[in-house]
Amino acid sequence: METELRYEFQSFLLSNGSIADKVRLITADNKIPSTLQKEILNELKSIQNSDGGIPFSFRMNAPSSVKETAELLTLIAKYKDQHKELVNTMSSFLVSRQKNDGGFGEALAVDPYIEDKWGDIGRGWYPVGKSVTWLTGKALEALSLVNYGDNRRLMHARDFLLHSQYEDGHWPDYLGQNVSDPLGTGNILRGLRAINVPKDNKVYADARAALLHHLSSCIDSKSIFDMADLTAFGNPESELEKEILKNGIQLLFEAQNIDGGWVPLGIKKSDPELSSILLLEFINANELL
Repeated sequence: METELRYEFQSFLLSNGSIADKVRLITADNKIPSTLQKEILNELKSIQNSDGGIPFSFRMNAPSSVKETAELLTLIAKYKDQHKELVNTMSSFLVSRQKNDGGFGEALAVDPYIEDKWGDIGRGWYPVGKSVTWLTGKALEALSLVNYGDNRRLMHARDFLLHSQYEDGHWPDYLGQNVSDPLGTGNILRGLRAINVPKDNKVYADARAALLHHLSSCIDSKSIFDMADLTAFGNPESELEKEILKNGIQLLFEAQNIDGGWVPLGIKKSDPELSSILLLEFINANELL
C-alpha cells in the first residue's frame, strides 16, 4: 500500500484550482506554510457574499450556494477558533436555507447556474426550491463540525435523513424520486456521523454497508470518481473493510496524472476539483489504517 503519492500536487492545485481546491490543499497537506494558509483563507473571505454564503462555482456576483458554503465550512472547521466571524456568517447563511421538513435546498436563483454548469441533467439530481438529501448531509456535517448552537435545527435535519432512506441503503436525491443515488450516500453518512448517530442505528448501518458494497464495485471497475467517498464509511471495522481502503488508496496512487492531478473518465486534462477531493481522500484514507 502506498502512503505517498508519486507526483507533486501543490503546484497544479495552486495554479489551476478554485478557492475550494486550495482550501482542500491546506487541509490535506500539513507542509503548507502558514503564510499561504492565511492568504488562502483571506481569499475565501474576499469572495463571500453579503448574506454570508459562498457564491455558486465561486463566481463573483453569483448567488450564494448551500453546496459551496457547506463544503467550505466543513473544510475550515479546523480553523473555527481563528476565524469565528467567517464561520458564524457562513453558518447563518446555511440555516437560512433549511426547509420546513428539516432538509436543505438551494434558492431558485441558483437554478440557471446549475443548468449552465451541468445542463438539464443537473436538475435530475440537484433540483432547486426543495430539500435535497445529499445537500442536507453536507449542511448537517458542516454545522455539526463548527458546533452550531441551535441543536433543534440539527436534529430536524438528522430526522429528515433518517426517515428518507430507501430499502437499498441509499437515498433518493429528493423525496419522491423513484430511484436512489449511491453518489449521495457518502455525503449523508458524513453528516449523520458528525451529529453522532450511533453506528448501530439501522439507517446508518444499512447506508454504511451499501456504500462499502458500492466502493468495492467501483474499485474493481477502476472508477476514480467514486473514490471521493473512500473514507465516508469512517473507521474500518474488519479486515475486509481495511482491504477496501487499501485497494482504494492503491487505485488513487496508480491513477494520479504526471501533473499531480487526476483525470476524469472521458476527459483529457486533470480536473482541479476532482483532484483536490481525491488528494484529501488519499491522505484521510491512509490516516484511517
